[in-house]
Amino acid sequence: MAKEINFSLLNPDNNENIERVCKALSSPVRLNFIRQIHEKPMTIAELAKANGLTNSTVIFHLNILSEANIISVRYLPSKKGMAQVAFLSFNNIVFTREGGLTYSESKIFEQSASVGSYVDADVEGLGYATEDDFYDSGNALAFDEKHVFARQLWAVGGHVTYAFENSFAKNGVPDKITFSLEICSETTCYRNDWKSDIFFVVNGVEVAHYLSPGDFGGSRGRFTPEWWPQNMTQYGNLVEITVDETGSYLNNQPVSKVKLSDLRLDEGNRIAFTVECRKKSTYYGGFNLFGKGSGNFDQDILFFAIYHEK
Repeated sequence: MAKEINFSLLNPDNNENIERVCKALSSPVRLNFIRQIHEKPMTIAELAKANGLTNSTVIFHLNILSEANIISVRYLPSKKGMAQVAFLSFNNIVFTREGGLTYSESKIFEQSASVGSYVDADVEGLGYATEDDFYDSGNALAFDEKHVFARQLWAVGGHVTYAFENSFAKNGVPDKITFSLEICSETTCYRNDWKSDIFFVVNGVEVAHYLSPGDFGGSRGRFTPEWWPQNMTQYGNLVEITVDETGSYLNNQPVSKVKLSDLRLDEGNRIAFTVECRKKSTYYGGFNLFGKGSGNFDQDILFFAIYHEK
């Protein structure tokens, strides 16, 4: 799970960790790895091919990045058995002077929600796929007994909302929150140039707009089940929405002036995260959400917060 790496340069207890991070970032090869893995998680073989390196050289560099907590490597299923896949483990690397939070002082809260675990849904059309079948349920059946098992969900118009715990905001002081999800547009079968205006809302406040470039198909998703039809949507893009006290960001790019303090994270007993399409948008193209066991990224909707004690 992505997190913030945050060190006080004036705290000698951080010396070893700072040296590891600086060493990891001192190589052009490793910087290229970071940029490539940012686009999508990659196997050792894929990194070797993309950079003209041997597998052993790739492993050497990945070990250095892993020791600095910049990447994580997981064993995941592939066509030839299990493969080592590299994922980025950070959103920001920050060095501060004395008085800033250190790595050890920052706390991280993490939680995930499957795409079928929405707490509210009001859409024109809705369908979902479970481990072994799919259902075009429509809005009237959005809360049927099978929806909680969804691994992929598609909707035309309207919204779905997920709930996350907010105890960290009640007992501490949030510094940053991030939502991470795999998403694309939605149309019949698939169309790679089918754009869609998608909005992300937290506790009733719009924090980001994402123009999805297409409803992606034509090549099989890394984790798409074998039974899933080839002529249907296969995968999405990994999107991260981050909010701190400087504003809101989409994939690290500023998108709005909404700050953490605007979201009232400590009120009530949950944080509501809504994915929405609106009829009056320029591109009214629906959305697909992918969870574990579908798409290109083997994850559900992830939420994490960086906070410190009061």
